Amino acid sequence: MSRHPVLASAIAALAMFVCCACAPAAAQAQATPQETQCVRLMDGTTACPSAQSKCVKDRYGDWFCSARGGDARLDRYGEPVCGAGACVVDIHGEVQCSTESHGTAAIDITSRAVCTAGCARATAGQCRKLVR
Repeated sequence: MSRHPVLASAIAALAMFVCCACAPAAAQAQATPQETQCVRLMDGTTACPSAQSKCVKDRYGDWFCSARGGDARLDRYGEPVCGAGACVVDIHGEVQCSTESHGTAAIDITSRAVCTAGCARATAGQCRKLVR
């Protein structure tokens, strides 16, 4: 039995809080697009995307890339989607992107997307499958 049960409870509560607070950040980091660099494809070959594009790997191991100045993300269903500029996930879980190449995107105080030149929903049609 602990000599300081109140202290032990406080430490356990703090540890639980830290674990719960860090889990969403870790999940987000896994879904973050990869900066332009060469990647290994499923067949073992190496492919290099266009400069200034971003790529993301889907659940099957295939890579999908944005156009120059764009962004690539996995949507809430794990499907790759891309936009003309930077993308963020809005309050409804939708990937919203700047409509301008190299544009920026952010979440405002009300958890809504705000983008350079306006926001548009990211689509699979704006992504290109990376092939050798």
